[in-house]
Amino acid sequence: MPSKPKRVAAKKKKAAVKPKKKSPLKQEVKSTRTKTKKVNLLKLYAEMNKLSHDAVDKEVIKRFKIIIDTIEEDITKKSLLQILRDQKSVIASEFGDALQPYIKHYLFLDKRSKRVKKP
Repeated sequence: MPSKPKRVAAKKKKAAVKPKKKSPLKQEVKSTRTKTKKVNLLKLYAEMNKLSHDAVDKEVIKRFKIIIDTIEEDITKKSLLQILRDQKSVIASEFGDALQPYIKHYLFLDKRSKRVKKP
């Protein structure tokens, strides 16, 4: 029997190389939307809660809370103080479209509470 020639395979030596840690690509990085506290809007929300009397007010305030959670910007401290202290000089059109009805409702609540307290 003829013997088969033995093939001598050259063995490759593997170098001890540590695998590199993969850094995530920009496409793989998921941007997390951070929630910022809207302090001034939440103060207005709290004041509206104090002035509410009936179910309609509660429903409007509940919707206002939803808007606060979804909207990205807050109102300024100066405009908040203007709404809370000097209602006659407030122009609702200066605020965003989403906030206008709630600011108008706060002004209504404030007028109503003053009217009820007078007699």
